[in-house]
Amino acid sequence: MTLRKANKLIYIIALILAGFLTSCGDEGINNIQSNDPVFSMDKFEENLRGSLDGATVGYVYAINLNGQLNRSGDSGFARTSLDGQILQATTKRMNIASITKTITAAAVLQLLERRGLTIDSLIAPWLPGDWNLGIGVNSLTFKSLLTHRTGFNTANSNFNATLSFNALRDSVQTGCINSQSHLYMNMNYALFRVIIPALWKGLPGAPAIGEINATSASFFYRLYIQQEIFDKLGVLNADCVSPSAEQPTLFYTNAANTPGVDYGDWTMICGGGGFYLSAIDLANFLANIRYNNDILSAANRDIMRDNYIGWSELGTLVGAHGEYFNHGGSINNTGSAGGNQGNMRGLIIQFPNNVDLALMTNSEIGADLSIRTVVFNAYENSWE
Repeated sequence: MTLRKANKLIYIIALILAGFLTSCGDEGINNIQSNDPVFSMDKFEENLRGSLDGATVGYVYAINLNGQLNRSGDSGFARTSLDGQILQATTKRMNIASITKTITAAAVLQLLERRGLTIDSLIAPWLPGDWNLGIGVNSLTFKSLLTHRTGFNTANSNFNATLSFNALRDSVQTGCINSQSHLYMNMNYALFRVIIPALWKGLPGAPAIGEINATSASFFYRLYIQQEIFDKLGVLNADCVSPSAEQPTLFYTNAANTPGVDYGDWTMICGGGGFYLSAIDLANFLANIRYNNDILSAANRDIMRDNYIGWSELGTLVGAHGEYFNHGGSINNTGSAGGNQGNMRGLIIQFPNNVDLALMTNSEIGADLSIRTVVFNAYENSWE
């Protein structure tokens, strides 16, 4: 064999090993290019920033690739000059609103697995013994709550009046008087603030949990989330109130002369909303519920996706590259004179090509553009 032929053979073998050829014939050398689109992380980030720059008071994002933080960014203000200017930052915590539901869902699935229960098990045995169970409550399953199919009669606004311990008790007593078709309600997940301590009670390693009342439910719910989720992620001192060491991120309309709103302490109404986390914290959570068994077993990851538990069912996104599992977060505050006084928009999303995104803004986006639309378009237009 001549040296030239030997070199050519070595070259062909190298191409085969690299995955460029399907045969070792000469014709294969002319077919090493593919017409399949290729995802560009640079383009994705560029598209996100292009849609959000100038359209929000401030935003933060963190993007994973294959379970590792790939990049992150921030822009604008956590507090404008009217409120003692503070720049946005990817490590600064803010109220993540309903993105909390995905975290709560993970905790519930953990405990069901530890108890030998399933999502089709009944919730009634895990409600406080002195609560009166209204019509239909005895037949509710964990899946009913986790997928918003309870038929409870409550609102998604006036959180202090609808998500407190007493409000939850009263709604349970009223019972399931509405249709049990899908109806998104914050109460469904706030009720897990009461149920999670009951499920945890008596398990190996659990603290001494006595009577479950308003104070103990809040304390042990937050303790469980910290110990069994955040501690495993290295996320320290997560809570449903802004860290005391820093001024809280405020929420705005896009009017430059409007002071921001502080949504304050959610410790007594959390479960369906209220955790204060950063974009980096959320990206960390996304990576660990997708790529390892530290938080969720493989079986529980499948249960989450197959049943839209912790993922938005009506807000699901299907694009050119598959289904994009996501959950949004939103807070609007209506002042006494009417009109929005401050807004939060957030989204966590898992794409099929091992890309995860956590994105939050502390204002509406432009003319209240949907954050799902922004992210969907940015991703779809990132394939070249």
